[in-house]
Amino acid sequence: MTANDPKLEIAVIGGGIAGLTCALALQSHQRNGANIDIRIYEQAPKFGDIGAGVSMGPNAQKALSLISKEVETGFKKIAQNNDLSPDLWFDFMVGERDHPKSMQQFTTVRGQNAGTGSVHRADFLDEMVKLLDSSIPKFGHACSGYSTDDSGVTLHFDNQPDQKADVLIACDGVKSRTRRCLYERKGLDVKDQAARYSEWVAWRGLVPLEKFRETMGSECSTKQMLMGKHKHILHFPVRGGSLINIVGFVQDTDHKKLGEHTGPWAEARPKQEMLDDYHNFSPQCHKLLEAIEKPSIWGIWTCPELEVAAEDQVVLIGDAAHSMTPHQGAGAGQAVEDSLYIAALLCDLSVAASPTQSRSAQVKKALSIYSELRHPRSTKVQRTSREAGLLYEFDGLNGEGDDLDRITEALQKRMQWIWEYDVPAELERAVETLRSSSS
Repeated sequence: MTANDPKLEIAVIGGGIAGLTCALALQSHQRNGANIDIRIYEQAPKFGDIGAGVSMGPNAQKALSLISKEVETGFKKIAQNNDLSPDLWFDFMVGERDHPKSMQQFTTVRGQNAGTGSVHRADFLDEMVKLLDSSIPKFGHACSGYSTDDSGVTLHFDNQPDQKADVLIACDGVKSRTRRCLYERKGLDVKDQAARYSEWVAWRGLVPLEKFRETMGSECSTKQMLMGKHKHILHFPVRGGSLINIVGFVQDTDHKKLGEHTGPWAEARPKQEMLDDYHNFSPQCHKLLEAIEKPSIWGIWTCPELEVAAEDQVVLIGDAAHSMTPHQGAGAGQAVEDSLYIAALLCDLSVAASPTQSRSAQVKKALSIYSELRHPRSTKVQRTSREAGLLYEFDGLNGEGDDLDRITEALQKRMQWIWEYDVPAELERAVETLRSSSS
């Protein structure tokens, strides 16, 4: 590589968790000498997100640390909550009023640093934006699709001129237009990639810690999973422990909650509707829900397990590739792992410093290896996330029902394969695979 070699032009579509962590991973390589140029194209006029709590498991925290020390420090700054139980994920209890063990803790799930990864989504994005070079984002760019040729990829926008790049990383979420374009171009049935209703809704709200203590008692754990038939409630601290994020899931197999919505949605609804959904839960659970001043309800939408997540010089990551239910608190973590991997592969000398005439082939090779090594893991996390929600709601696929002994056995081994994934070793394996194929 010489100073005059053209830079590898990398376009990132979308400025959510996947897009920002991907751009920061690329930026870290760039600052260490990678011959790349980075652009994020975001349709909104500025970075922003909705939602409340988001979890980063031990695997995701390791991935953040490998992206850069700055990113790790930024995350720890907002995740710090003086937690006395940093390894506690959740205490598990039955929330149903008439269950023989109602409101009795029957197990806990722990993992190293499993309890230190809960943050407010907006806080996380704000910290990541602070670390991003101001020249990288391009706002007001709504990407409608793309086309490719031997020289790279052309991005098409609703309201802006086309843009050229060597590679496109699509982080445009569960409703990804890039994903649809990929399926259309490959001649696949577009219905097989469309976002779909998971048949769960989530009631959400934030309660100040003081009010939580006043309502639930000073000894009540701030990390609980309260289980019941076809519904469950969980809560955990965010904002340095000053707020408790409360989420109540309700199965909606008959689509009564869906109404006329045909895509992801959230709206305010009366508190009484939420309380009615949990009519058979304990008085303590009702007190917890009552503490939410203005609850909102969210339709949970996912994408199916994709047949393909890459084509030529285009790759899907994050929710665009594997949007999942939140029942393992692992979706954001998979986006972070994705970002770490794709940045390392594209910034390797075998790609970023490849001669212009072979660059397109090297990009395609890198995306093929990424897809081969990443896609099976992320789709398994996606699949098991749904299974976890059913387990919490006495619908376990292995017939656990409300047998707490069998549920405990399932819970104790459910998260370990996600959390204990050897991120550094697997990242090294991916890069070595790329280098071996290029030699």
